[in-house]
Amino acid sequence: MTTAPNTERDRFYQLRDARTVAYLERNGPPVLAPVAVHADDDACATQAGQLALLTLVNQLMRFHRVVRVFTSNPDVALLTPSVRGGVTLRDELVSLAAAIDPYSQFDIHTRLATYPAAVSIGLGENCRADLDWYLGCERSVGELGNSPSSLGHGSSSDLRGAGVAAVLGASAVMQGVLGMPVVPRKLSAWNFEEGDAADPGPAALPAVDVGRTLMVGAGAVATSVVYWLMQWGNCGPWTVADADRVALHNTNRCVLFFPADAGWLTGQARYKSHCLAQYLSNIRTIDKWYDKATEAQTDIFDTVLVLANERDVRTLVSHRNDPIQFQATTSPLWRAQLHRHIVRVDDCPSCRMSEVRAPTLKCSEASIATKDNPDLPDAALPFLSVASGLMLVSVLQHLQLGRFGTSELNCWGWDFKSTHLMAQSGIRRCDDACTIRLEPNALRDVASATRWHHEPWLQSALT
Repeated sequence: MTTAPNTERDRFYQLRDARTVAYLERNGPPVLAPVAVHADDDACATQAGQLALLTLVNQLMRFHRVVRVFTSNPDVALLTPSVRGGVTLRDELVSLAAAIDPYSQFDIHTRLATYPAAVSIGLGENCRADLDWYLGCERSVGELGNSPSSLGHGSSSDLRGAGVAAVLGASAVMQGVLGMPVVPRKLSAWNFEEGDAADPGPAALPAVDVGRTLMVGAGAVATSVVYWLMQWGNCGPWTVADADRVALHNTNRCVLFFPADAGWLTGQARYKSHCLAQYLSNIRTIDKWYDKATEAQTDIFDTVLVLANERDVRTLVSHRNDPIQFQATTSPLWRAQLHRHIVRVDDCPSCRMSEVRAPTLKCSEASIATKDNPDLPDAALPFLSVASGLMLVSVLQHLQLGRFGTSELNCWGWDFKSTHLMAQSGIRRCDDACTIRLEPNALRDVASATRWHHEPWLQSALT
């Protein structure tokens, strides 16, 4: 029998964390198990180090309630774009933690004393040597290891690797609290491979510019896309279509949604698209479902991102026959997934997703149903949506740099639960009975209105 909440704090956690709490209490220690994050001076003084630290804390605060940061240098100037208006690193950390969870225990300690922690994690090569895990990065490669490691060497592309390190760290902390096995990882945000195959990618990190972009859906993965665009830079006009408003349980897994956005103690919840628009310039918001958004259906876009699955949206968007569409999804099996859809080369989103039962595509959730309660809701896992968004923004940079379309592979995944192979990839094709694709002449007409019509990958697809 569920006990009714008797305080404002209890009500907050019951509404926000019912799924995650159920998952944690079924599998291991509760969310009150303290987590310690240690950041050395170098990590605090570089943009990549700050990004790794802030992204890690952003994720941790959404499912842990006791987080302590240890660093002797928190008052340095903030070098990353601010989510919460901070001027110094300390300002941003404190404001971020309070905005995510106003009832949590979050502290910054400048004395590097020993405090009990269920899991401890270090950032930077000069961290103390007795922590559970350490994060490092080099260009597009992020690492979770057993010994201190540097957070890049000043390349702008270290910001990609910092993102990978942060999601590896958040996953390792949750697995550690749950008593699950964790293994060291080295993972690339450029070719999505791991270990020796992890490609560090180019040293440059240009602002993302993929022309007129339509993003259908403004949920967990979409918030992560906007988060990485904000951190890495963005050019070009974007349109975001979604009629949904923020709910408190969304803040459990969406890195740019906060309780105030859901109307917690303040009033009416905000539209998700409006929340995202405040972090990027040149965004048009359409507060309608895609099937009702005539302007989104009829406008010409260069790049289309399908980040929703309700109301048969994947079939509807497939009928657009855009030259290029992408999807980024998560699964109940702790997987972050990226899907490419080049017209007449790859399958359409409708055929791709018909292979998987609908429940496995819910954003950032892991099944927690039990034999005794098969209808128990799923548990939200923020690092899955953060990772999916990171993969998607990275592949957009492939597209703009002309390093795109040469691989037969058209789907990639990271399995955060695996203790063996984490990086996965494959090839999908449309069903033989698919009737969504237009004839080549009609496809050429559609493609001619986009910025990609002279690109070799599209020309070869349409001949």
